[in-house]
Amino acid sequence: MIADQCTDATTRVESIFAEVLADVLRVDNVSIDRHFFAELGADSLVMAHFCARVRKRGDLPSVAMKDVYRYPTIRRLAAALADPAPVSEKPAAARALELPTPTSAREYVLCGALQALFYLGYSYLGVLAAIEGYEWIVAGSEGVESYLRAVLFSALAFLVVCAVPIAAKWLLIGRWKPQQIRLWSLGYVRFWIIKSLIRSNPGVFLLVGSRLYTLYLRALGAKIGPGVVILSRRLAVCSS
Repeated sequence: MIADQCTDATTRVESIFAEVLADVLRVDNVSIDRHFFAELGADSLVMAHFCARVRKRGDLPSVAMKDVYRYPTIRRLAAALADPAPVSEKPAAARALELPTPTSAREYVLCGALQALFYLGYSYLGVLAAIEGYEWIVAGSEGVESYLRAVLFSALAFLVVCAVPIAAKWLLIGRWKPQQIRLWSLGYVRFWIIKSLIRSNPGVFLLVGSRLYTLYLRALGAKIGPGVVILSRRLAVCSS
């Protein structure tokens, strides 16, 4: 009988839980205030068997092992399952969220055209700078002078490819703010340009793990504490 297996139960659920647990533990009775593991001597395998027995009955709230560990007495377990936590309401910002405006064909074409123009224009400027640099290196220079010009041009090119993403980010975006960006909108074009410049910058890979790398990230707006070493080559676009 249930009364024989638990004499201090105050609810039907507590009584049945005590009955099932006593049967699993093979004891005459259990106290609803005794700790499953520390005082009743149960282990995870025993409590998993208890949970399975409870689920099979069908007239009791379902018990999972996470509930057993969180509420390790029958009284606490029964009370927790009898009063489930209310589902939290959505934040006010989520409730006020409006459905996205459908993208028109004109916006889609305009976005693609702007992306293509940026890609072609940036590539053209890069090729033009490389040609001009090569002509400057080989024009009227020999031996050591030619080598020094090549080093100087390489250093200048490195500084430019690192500075362009920084300048573009602050000119086109400024500081990043939490916001929604509609796909194919002008805001998306600006985001795409900054993302492309930051993640296609080959010069950054030479700085990974150095102090110059953290200076570069700070120049993009990232907040980095003193003495931090960053080894990731994957840069966050929306740093700040």
